[in-house]
Amino acid sequence: MSRARALPGLALALAGVLYASWLIGPLLNPAFDLLDGYASELAARDQPYHLVFGLGDLVVGALASATGLALARRARGWPRWAWWGLVAFGVATALDGTVSSMDCAPSVDARCARLAELGALSWRDQGHSVTSAVAVAAALASLFALLVSRRDRRASFRWGLAVAAVLVVGTVGTLVELAHPDGALGAWQRVQLLGLSGWLLYAGGIVLSDESRHSTVT
Repeated sequence: MSRARALPGLALALAGVLYASWLIGPLLNPAFDLLDGYASELAARDQPYHLVFGLGDLVVGALASATGLALARRARGWPRWAWWGLVAFGVATALDGTVSSMDCAPSVDARCARLAELGALSWRDQGHSVTSAVAVAAALASLFALLVSRRDRRASFRWGLAVAAVLVVGTVGTLVELAHPDGALGAWQRVQLLGLSGWLLYAGGIVLSDESRHSTVT
């Protein structure tokens, strides 16, 4: 398999790793531990090193959208839907880290929390909920399409089901916590984020596997 053929899969694998930048959050911003608040608060514009985390989202978004577009143009059927979902995720994630980054971190700033409750934060902050929701919805749709396309390949399908289980559990837990807060929001969202990184790695593995099989056949 040539380097050019391997590039899309490697780009998705890199995106999956970079999407876990929240793991270094406690090192750069000790106000947060691994389970505190939204991971997006690390990129809030009033937080130290917010540019690092914002840039991480921008790079992940660029990698995902560019790779998804390249793959969608040559795919058919369910894979094509999966790659268009990847494009939507990429665009939304890039916006998350730039245009719609949060103003401040409500979990560590009481004043920020009050302003958020009053709806007094900027349109950029309020738009963050929209772009984040679009990113997760697009990822779920993409993963579903990938699972359907891999249903006749048992090993790949099982790995996909494992990733889907983590992502769905994390997403449901996050939604329940938003409706009935009990202080576990950060934990549930981190499960969701692990599922999203797993999806990107899974998608990258599929691309590399398919390209390797194609090179062997030809």
